[in-house]
Amino acid sequence: MHPLSRRELLAVVGAAALPVPAARAQLPASVYDEAYAILYDATRCIGCRACARRCRRVKATLPDVGEIDGIRFDQPRDLSHRNLTVIQLCDGGPAPPPSAPGARRWSFLKRNCMHCNAPACVSACPVAALRKTDRGPVVYYEERCIGCRYCMLACPYNVPRYEWLDRAPRVRKCDLNGGCVQACPVGALVDGTRKGLIAEAHRRIEREPRRYLDHVYGEFEGGGTSYLILSAIPLERFGLPRLPPTAPGSYAEPILGAVPGWVAGLALFLGALHRLQKRPSGVEGAVREGEP
Repeated sequence: MHPLSRRELLAVVGAAALPVPAARAQLPASVYDEAYAILYDATRCIGCRACARRCRRVKATLPDVGEIDGIRFDQPRDLSHRNLTVIQLCDGGPAPPPSAPGARRWSFLKRNCMHCNAPACVSACPVAALRKTDRGPVVYYEERCIGCRYCMLACPYNVPRYEWLDRAPRVRKCDLNGGCVQACPVGALVDGTRKGLIAEAHRRIEREPRRYLDHVYGEFEGGGTSYLILSAIPLERFGLPRLPPTAPGSYAEPILGAVPGWVAGLALFLGALHRLQKRPSGVEGAVREGEP
């Protein structure tokens, strides 16, 4: 542990004095009509994982190595601090009648942060390390995070993941940068305004009612999301929750509102102090930075 310089001490004290924004109240979904969003059409997805590979390059995450018959390769199975987006395969059980809407028994699903309109993670965070932007994404501010992991407990989609083994751990999740959309070779991903994509999703359902379930996941769930999904299989079979239109993030706000401001300020101060103490310095830091 290196001693704090005067500059570092002032930075820490200043961080503790920063006002912590109150959790955003539940807003109507229409507030984000013009926000950036992504529509994923699971019926068009071929499971190639080009989106996940692009995400790994953009976010510079390490491969999640698996092995089959002695061959090692990048084999992400679930979201993690390394896998910010992942393609999963769902077996829908017995095949439905051919005349049934969405008559398929299996499907791929691209999992990542849903970027909720009223995020539970934002409401649960005591130091405003997460924020829903007017542009659409839910963004993470590493410098504010104290590692309490309340966001992980609050998220109904089980998205935020923690760098448990890192010396200066962070919460990791998708930031809706759009790289996955550019990488998709079959048009399973499209981006645009949330209002425009919802309209496009309903047009597809109307044009091909036997291809899709009549449901745009994320249009209303939990107050709405900026990541929308079309599917032929009920997404509950993938483990996605069936949520009411009421935003789950609103449940945490009365609790956090009762917490005195000095408690959040103290938590921010201790978190910043802890991160500064863990930061490498001198020769040791130079050696680690040069490691592969």
